[in-house]
Amino acid sequence: MNKFRNIQSILFMTYSLIIIVFFAVLVIWFYWWASDLLRAGATDSLGSMGRSMQEQIDSEITKMNDVSLDVMYSNLIKNNFKKYMSGIETSSPASSVGGPPAGIQVESAKELSEILTAAIGPSRPVAQLYLYDFKNKAYGNGFDNGARTYNPEDKPWFQTVMNNKGKYISPQVLDKEMSRFISSREEQYSVSLLRLFYDNYNAPMGIVEVKQYYNRVFKSAIDFEQQNPYRAKVIVYGDDGRIVYPAEEASEQRTAYIRLGTGTEADIQNSFSTVLNPVTNEKELLSSHQSDVTGWHTTIVVSESELLAPIVDFAKRVVLIAAILLLFAIFLSFVAAKRITLPIMKIHRTVRNMRLENLGSTQTAPKELNSGLNELDQLHWSFLKMNAQLKQSMDELLLAQSQELQAKLVALNSQMNPHFLYNTLATIHAMAEENMNEQIVSMTENMSSFLRYISSDESVSSLEDELLHTKKFLEINQIRHGRKLQYELDIDDRILQLNCPKLIVQPLVENALKFGTQQEPPWIIRIAGIIEDDRWRIEVSDNGNGFSEDSLNRLYGKIRDIDETNAIPMLKLDGMGLLNIYIRMKLTFGTETVFRIENRPGEGATVAIGGLI
Repeated sequence: MNKFRNIQSILFMTYSLIIIVFFAVLVIWFYWWASDLLRAGATDSLGSMGRSMQEQIDSEITKMNDVSLDVMYSNLIKNNFKKYMSGIETSSPASSVGGPPAGIQVESAKELSEILTAAIGPSRPVAQLYLYDFKNKAYGNGFDNGARTYNPEDKPWFQTVMNNKGKYISPQVLDKEMSRFISSREEQYSVSLLRLFYDNYNAPMGIVEVKQYYNRVFKSAIDFEQQNPYRAKVIVYGDDGRIVYPAEEASEQRTAYIRLGTGTEADIQNSFSTVLNPVTNEKELLSSHQSDVTGWHTTIVVSESELLAPIVDFAKRVVLIAAILLLFAIFLSFVAAKRITLPIMKIHRTVRNMRLENLGSTQTAPKELNSGLNELDQLHWSFLKMNAQLKQSMDELLLAQSQELQAKLVALNSQMNPHFLYNTLATIHAMAEENMNEQIVSMTENMSSFLRYISSDESVSSLEDELLHTKKFLEINQIRHGRKLQYELDIDDRILQLNCPKLIVQPLVENALKFGTQQEPPWIIRIAGIIEDDRWRIEVSDNGNGFSEDSLNRLYGKIRDIDETNAIPMLKLDGMGLLNIYIRMKLTFGTETVFRIENRPGEGATVAIGGLI
């Protein structure tokens, strides 16, 4: 039998398949939906950070620009700067570089310093301000205060500023002078914003340089790279491809990002695009934002695997939770299948254990199934009703069979009585012919007692009564035959209280006399009553010639017919004693009947009958 074809397995597998398909569709849909949501959130966050970063950089540059414009448009600054520089030109050469001015120059320097300090403002949005004239003289305000000389050829920005009528933002440079004014041991970079400033006649009179620490201008980019969870990189470059941030020399990989950002085939401006890193061949996302203030491109580069790492982690958790829920749901499906099949198994067990002897009993079939399912409770109730009806029908059938059996026993007894009378009357007739009057009187007394026994309504008697009346029968025949007939009784007292059909021992004795008297006397009849284990047995033996083979075959043939058809044949008075006894024993003891005939060579025959105690 295939164990997977039972109701529980089919229900469990069906429920489980439905749950698995439902969970699979739900988890896939939820994963894609959540992944898109997280991806959009991450890209929006990076985009916002890029814009915020660009705005903070623009803010620093704007502060520098505002200071330079204040200086450029301040006539007071220009006049004092011109006055101070004119005083330096008329002074002695010895007092030039770094030396304190004397006389009016000191007063002019003080006024210029105060005016520049006021122009920068109390919050000092810039770290250093320099004013350059075209005669190799400069004046600083900030960490570095005072006049100095400079060589235009040492300033890489000089010619560019002279040719450019607007502002110019120089690339970051390692600024050793500004490094001295900060406590950090690391050398500092600076960013400069430069522009020409003009006199009242709109003629160039010098260059204003506003300087700020590189780390302050790009503080937002530095903080982002250090703190962002995606290990994203930031690159700031100009339209000419020059890298403004980071300060170290441009690597091949960073240069490749610039080519991707400025290439005509990669339109990633103010948006995210997926690109293939030309060096590592790794998928990355680029987000670029161009400043309207500086023209710089602020590009955020993040590995797609790093960006989607939270999504992957989220997916693992979703799968784990889904697996747990799936196992729980499968367990519930198993419980549901069990709840349906367990009552069915109880009904099946009840049906399987049903026997004829326990029909209608509550020991094998409880009154209430209590399955929680109306259909199964109704099925159980219908089975109990069928069981009760079957018991009623079986009782009626058994009663009918019992009545039939009783009728058959009565009929057989009625057949037995004429048989006995026929033989006894024949004996009396023979005795009367021989004038055996006393023997006839004794025989008729025994016969009267015997007839009362066999004519009673009971078809069953105790073996004690049966043996007693069998002994009377032997006495009747001993009166007739005298010493020619001898008999012996060896009876176990325990057998006397057992019940048996009437007239089962006497016909055996009669049959033994019939065949035993066919030889020369003495005729010996032996009756033994035996109990072995849980069976009893009566054996009747004679010392005659025994049964012929042909008569035994005929008798056993009739017994086989009775066993196969369960039908009682029409019996005649002549020669029906043994078969009559077998039929009545069979009706009483069923398959446990003992009926055996044995020929003992040279010693006669033995017929044994018996059954269960």
